[in-house]
Amino acid sequence: MKKLYVGMIMVAMAAVLLLPGCAKLQETINGTPASKSAQSSSRYLDFGDILIPGDLSMVQKESYITNGHGRVVLTGRVYAESLAQFFITSMNTDGWAMMNQYKYQGAIKLFFKKSERFSSILITEDPLRTWVEIWVVPQEKI
Repeated sequence: MKKLYVGMIMVAMAAVLLLPGCAKLQETINGTPASKSAQSSSRYLDFGDILIPGDLSMVQKESYITNGHGRVVLTGRVYAESLAQFFITSMNTDGWAMMNQYKYQGAIKLFFKKSERFSSILITEDPLRTWVEIWVVPQEKI
């Protein structure tokens, strides 16, 4: 019985060691990295100047846009900290100036300004997924 457990452990360890080699083999055969095929690319949704990570999906029934302003709700399985860093970097690239950020009870809130608009991004995590709520409002409405 003890030999059976040792054998199972050895097989599991060999499988774990060989899996990265399979990805490398796929990369060699196809000519493209295996990790790139598994990742989605970032894209712009309803706001043409706010880049959205490919790992997030829009929640249509929670989102609404009018005249380029409104609310977009997204969900996916992404770490909140890395998501916040993604938005800080990409918003700066798209011409948004960061005004403030804070963390409170597990949520991250980011504030940005661009010409005549403001944007706030709320990132919250639960055990199953991460929620992102993006608001864009005209400056005269504040």
